[in-house]
Amino acid sequence: MPAFNPERLAMDRIVDIATDDLHLSAYRGFLVVSLDRQEQGRVALDDIQAVIVHAHGVTWTTSLVVALAEHCTILVPCTYTDTAVAFISPIDGHHPRAARIRAKVDAARPLFKQL
Repeated sequence: MPAFNPERLAMDRIVDIATDDLHLSAYRGFLVVSLDRQEQGRVALDDIQAVIVHAHGVTWTTSLVVALAEHCTILVPCTYTDTAVAFISPIDGHHPRAARIRAKVDAARPLFKQL
């Protein structure tokens, strides 16, 4: 899994999905964007910092969400008013939230029940 590298941020891009009814999937290390089963474009997963989806009727595969997480990429779904409603980020990474989640998952059974 690629580790977060702050020096790479200048190379990373934010993919903004603004066209309705697109389908997003992962294929051989790429985010593939399709419309009516016809590929519209692709971007290397290694180059993406975040994917923001604020169009209507956009679908994506679970495989894509997993691939984005494996590449430390954030997925932000938005409402029709362009308001972000979720922030889907990988559990593994170099931030405190991931450490707290990992500690909860690895907790002993009695402590886990209390949590």
